[in-house]
Amino acid sequence: MLDMANTLADSGTTIEILPAARQVSETDEMNHRIANSLQLLSAMVSVEARGIADPAAQAALDMTQRRIAAVASVHRQLYQAHESRTVDLRAYLESLAADLEASATGRPVLVDATAVSVRSDEATSIGIIVSELVTNAFKYAYAPGAPGKVRVMLRSLPMGGYMVEVSDRGRGRLPDTVRGTGFGSRLVELMATRLGARCSYHDAQPGTRCLLFVGAR
Repeated sequence: MLDMANTLADSGTTIEILPAARQVSETDEMNHRIANSLQLLSAMVSVEARGIADPAAQAALDMTQRRIAAVASVHRQLYQAHESRTVDLRAYLESLAADLEASATGRPVLVDATAVSVRSDEATSIGIIVSELVTNAFKYAYAPGAPGKVRVMLRSLPMGGYMVEVSDRGRGRLPDTVRGTGFGSRLVELMATRLGARCSYHDAQPGTRCLLFVGAR
């Protein structure tokens, strides 16, 4: 693995390998290994994408790399929490937003979140959904070169559960915009179903808001 990491580092790809920890449990060790392996896989996909000339294929690999990174970030949070089976969703979304922002030069991703703790599998689904929605906003919300932010909001709900909102102030959901294969939208629907969540899109005038209600009564 070190040889592969060195090769990727030489290519200019950033790799965040978690350091060996203090006294670790078997669960910690598992999350440590999974996080590092997924981070390495994400870097390998990123390197492959740079060597492809076809824009559609490159975009598909870039999206695959973001999906892998979203899952890796969950295991990174679990490892850093030490002996925890839950994920601090606020910290996770802040970390995920920073990763997504780094992949989109000049496009800030702002997080406004309250404290919410969720199971690791739930955090994985939320991370994939947020990654898809933020990436769609990168692609379609604003004209090429136009400034604009993407916002991610997390709120606990008074009657239980929580709400995640991803929004922009861009052009809205243009009916004549070609949006790829539609796999991303199907993936969002699949993850929402897995969570037992309600997902809806709204015209923010300007822009688009996607609301996800999880565990709400």
